Amino acid sequence: MPTTDLDRCLGRLSGKLRRTARRWPVLPDGEHVMIAVSGGIDSLAMAYLVCEHNRRLKSPLRVTAVHVCLDADGPTGELPGSTAQWLRAREIDLVEVEGRLDGSEELPLSCFACARARRRTLLETAEVWSASHLALGHHADDVVETWLLSLMYTGKGETIPPVRSYFDGAVTIIRPLYELQRRELVRLGRLADFPAPVARCR
Repeated sequence: MPTTDLDRCLGRLSGKLRRTARRWPVLPDGEHVMIAVSGGIDSLAMAYLVCEHNRRLKSPLRVTAVHVCLDADGPTGELPGSTAQWLRAREIDLVEVEGRLDGSEELPLSCFACARARRRTLLETAEVWSASHLALGHHADDVVETWLLSLMYTGKGETIPPVRSYFDGAVTIIRPLYELQRRELVRLGRLADFPAPVARCR
């Protein structure tokens, strides 16, 4: 069977993902990993690549997707049926939860407040579901952008780490796409015919 553009793209990105996993424990064998799925291209690409990576593991991951129903205007609906079906086709269970606000936030939420509420909800959900790892879809572009913003506003070149533990190690945030560029993920989505991305942010 001839090699397709998708085969070549997937092979290249899977190789980069494996390299990242060798450098940092972003996809430890046999663990329960919850993948944060917003419905955007980054999170769908992460789900796709993690599933492909899982096929190679001697002790496969238990993979669950979690979607937080929240945007700047408050609670939102569930993911489109096409996205949920796409996840099920890859044998990924989907958990959908309402974003937990602490009562001090005013609507519409700022980007910072929305991200904080989503992150809090994701971590709490991972703990409730006994998932040892929570995978976020930040990629190399996000890493560089965060470093530049930190340098501009604080004078320190700091960025998001590939791995960070919370709750005394009960849940570890991992970023499997840490060394992949967004343009690569967009191309993968086009070649693999991902569901239409959900755009909730303004």
